[in-house]
Amino acid sequence: MSWQEVAFLPVGDAEGQIGVQPCFHCGEQLLPSALAVDSDGSFWVADSFKARIAHFARGGSFIEAFPAKIGSAVPDSTGSADLAFVGDRLYVLLEEGRSRVAPREARGLGEPIMVNDEGQGLHVQAVIPGQDELTVMISGAERLLGGYWAFATVDPATGQVTRSPGVRNSTGSYVDLQPRLETPPGDFEIRWFQAGRGLVAVQDVRFQLVRGGQELRTTVGDTYVRTATHWGVATVMSIGNGQGLPVGAWYLEIVPESPSILFERLPDDGFIGNVRRYLTVAPDGRVYWMRLLEDGLHIYRR
Repeated sequence: MSWQEVAFLPVGDAEGQIGVQPCFHCGEQLLPSALAVDSDGSFWVADSFKARIAHFARGGSFIEAFPAKIGSAVPDSTGSADLAFVGDRLYVLLEEGRSRVAPREARGLGEPIMVNDEGQGLHVQAVIPGQDELTVMISGAERLLGGYWAFATVDPATGQVTRSPGVRNSTGSYVDLQPRLETPPGDFEIRWFQAGRGLVAVQDVRFQLVRGGQELRTTVGDTYVRTATHWGVATVMSIGNGQGLPVGAWYLEIVPESPSILFERLPDDGFIGNVRRYLTVAPDGRVYWMRLLEDGLHIYRR
C-alpha cells in the first residue's frame, strides 16, 4: 500500500470537530459522507450528522463551516451528500438519489440546481471531481444516456444534462466502467473514448474472490469510475461473499489507454462509512481517501 496519512480530524460535539452519530457498528448511521480537496490543499467534508459542510486546513485545523441540509435531513445514511470542485467552485449533491446540486456561494450554499432532461428530474448518484465541467453520475439511465450508470455534464444555469462518454482523464480521453448485466456478478467492461473518434477500445475485466485456490461465489456492489486522477481514473469497489456480507474493499485505477490496471486492497480494519464516497481527487490529480475510525477521521494521500 502507498497511502500516506496527511491529516487527522477529531470526532466530537465541538464546532471544530466532525459529527458522528454516537452508535458505532449498529447499522445505518449518520456519518461524514464525502470529501473534497481545495486548490490550497485544504479539505471540505460533508458533515452529515451536524447538517453542514465543514472546512479544515491541510494540516487538519478547523477553518469554518456553513449549514447544509444534507444527510441529517433523512433518518439514515442513504441520504448521503457528495462533493466535487469544478475549477475553484465547490458543488454539493444534497442527497443521493435526488436531482438537486447546489453551488457554494460566499455565505454558504446557493440556489440548488435541479439536474434534469427537458424538465424531468434524474436520479443523481454522485458528482465527479477532477472534471472541467460539472459532471454527475446518473443511475437507471439506460434509455436516456445508454448505461446502467451513465455520466453527463450539467448546465449550471438550467440543470439540463448532456451525455458524456465517461470521466475525462488527464490525457483528454474519457473512460467508463460498466457492469455486464447479462453475465454473472463481477463482469465489467472498461471503455475508452476520444473526442472526434468515439469508442476506441474496450477491455473486459472480471473480479473474482479466490481463497485456498478455489473461486468463491461473489457479488460486487456499486462500482463505477469515481474520479479522474493525474494518471488515469479511479474507483473503489467492494466484493461480497455472495450472501450479502462484505469481504473486502479495493482501490482500482485504470491507466489511460493501457491494458494494465492497478488493483490494491484498502485497509478496512475498523473502517466505518461508505468507502466509495470517501475517495476524491485534488486539482493536481493526486488521490485522497478519508477513513473514519473510532478515534476520528484520517485523511490519506496516494
